[in-house]
Amino acid sequence: MKVLFTCFAAPTHYYSLVPLAWALRSAGHEVRVASQPDLVDTITGAGLTAVPVGRSGWFGIDPWAPELLGQIFPGSLDLVRDFDYTGDSPHTWNWRALLELEHVASSAMYATMNSDPMIDGLTEFATGWQPDLVVWEMYTFAGAIAAQVCGAAHARFLWGPDIALRARHAMLRLAEERPPEHRDDPTAEWLTASLARHGAHFDEEIVTGQWTIDITPPSMRLDVDVRTVGMRYIPYGGPAVLPDWLRTPPERPRICLTLGLTSRSDGQPVSALDEVLGSVSLGDLLEAVRDLDAEVVATLDPDQLGEIRLPDNVRAVGFVPFNELLPTCAAVLHQGGSGTRSTAEVHGVPQLMLTDPWDAVRGQAVARCQAGLTLPRAEVTADLLRDGLNRLLKDPSFTEGARRVQQEVLAEPSPNDLAPLLVELTESRRAGGSHV
Repeated sequence: MKVLFTCFAAPTHYYSLVPLAWALRSAGHEVRVASQPDLVDTITGAGLTAVPVGRSGWFGIDPWAPELLGQIFPGSLDLVRDFDYTGDSPHTWNWRALLELEHVASSAMYATMNSDPMIDGLTEFATGWQPDLVVWEMYTFAGAIAAQVCGAAHARFLWGPDIALRARHAMLRLAEERPPEHRDDPTAEWLTASLARHGAHFDEEIVTGQWTIDITPPSMRLDVDVRTVGMRYIPYGGPAVLPDWLRTPPERPRICLTLGLTSRSDGQPVSALDEVLGSVSLGDLLEAVRDLDAEVVATLDPDQLGEIRLPDNVRAVGFVPFNELLPTCAAVLHQGGSGTRSTAEVHGVPQLMLTDPWDAVRGQAVARCQAGLTLPRAEVTADLLRDGLNRLLKDPSFTEGARRVQQEVLAEPSPNDLAPLLVELTESRRAGGSHV
C-alpha cells in the first residue's frame, strides 16, 4: 500500500516517526514523508523520500517561529506552556480556562504549524498520489485534512501524554452544559474552514485520528477514549558517529546532563538555557555536580558554555547519540524532551526531569513509577539538583523502577510487528468507502 507520513518542520517531532516509516518501507510498501521545505534535508538524511509542501521557515513562517509567535500573539505560548495540564482530575478545570487554552492553541500553534500553504500543498499531493494511509504527527492536522479530502485512512502518531486532547475533551463536556449558541469550539472552527476550501467536512476524527499510534509506555498513557495501538519506541536522533571515548566503559557511575537538542539545531539563542534551568544558572548547575562521585557527560557546546570553567568530573561533548550514551549511564538529568525521556525508558535509566507544566504529566508518571524524579523548573535550586542526582545514584529502587518501565516498553510491538496490523486497519477502514 501507499503510506504518507507527515510532520511539521520540527526535527525532534519527526524523529519518532522514522522507525515506523522504515518498517513499512522494508515490508514493501511505498512511503513518502511530507513537510515544509526546512525539514527536507532531515527527511532525506534518514534515507526516506521527502515531499516539500508549504513554505520555508520553521513552522512555515520564519527561521525562529516561537519568537515571532510571541510578537504576533503576546503571551500566547506562555499560556499554552504554563496551563495546568495535571490537576487532580480534568473535571476540576473550568470552561473559561479550557476555552482560552483551545483558542490560543488553535490560533497560535495549530494554524501556524499547519499553515494554509502547507495544508493546500499536502492536500494537492495526497489527492494526486492517492495514499491508502496517512500517518500524521499529533499536531500536524494537515495530514488528517489531506486524508479526509483524498479518502485515505489516517492515524495520529503520539509521542507523549495526550494532554491537549484530554483538555479538549474536558472542554467539550463542559460545552454540553451551556446553551448551544455559546458552545464555542475554536479548533473545530479553524479545521472546518480549512476543510471547506477543499470541499470536505469536519468531524472529530480530524482531531483524534481514526486510531492513534502511541509510543508512550502503557502505564503512562492518559485515558482519552480513543482507539490506541501501542508501539515500542525505537531511538533515532538523526545521523550520528560513535566517539572514541564512548567505546570504553566508564570507571565510575556516569550521569548524562542534557538540556535539549532543539536549543541548538533550531536556532534557539543560548540565553534560552535560562528558561530551561529556571532560577539556576548553567554555572550553578555545573557546580552542583562537582562533588558527585560520578562522571558527568554534558551535551553542551562551546557557545552554551561561554567562559564557564568545567569541574574535573564533567566532560562537555556537544552532540552525542543518546542511544549509545544512555546505556552507559546510571542516571540522566534533562529538560523533559520526548526523545531523551523515551530513550532513557528504553534503556532503563533513572531520570531527573526539569519540567514546565507542559511536561509535568510525563514527569509525574515517571516519578509515580519510581523510575526517576521530577522538579518544576520554577523550583529548581543547585541543592535540589545535587540531592536528586545523589538519590538516583544511591537508591536502588529507582534503578528497579526504571527497569520495570523498560520491560513495559520492550513488551510493546516493534515497528516491524506493527506494519501488518496497520495494513489490516487500513483495509478495514477503507472498505466502508471514500469517507472512512
